Amino acid sequence: MAVIQCDIRRGRTPDQKRIMGEKLTRAVHEITGLDIDNILVIFREQPGQDLLEGGVVLPDYQAGPNGEDLAGAAEFEARARKRKQS
Repeated sequence: MAVIQCDIRRGRTPDQKRIMGEKLTRAVHEITGLDIDNILVIFREQPGQDLLEGGVVLPDYQAGPNGEDLAGAAEFEARARKRKQS
């Protein structure tokens, strides 16, 4: 049995998580040859304030078109601008 554990920010829809789980399951099946019935995907959702990336607290997930993370994208751009100024 393969167990895939995904720590993600809270806010994605059940459909987004289902699609992500299906694609992860398929990828592990294709790479390892494991039977799909022996692959378990677990999502653990956290508020953005509980996750840091590059030492910076992440904003909560904000869904945009096609499931894009609008808040995460804005935070990434702000950090990139700040690095250029340094």
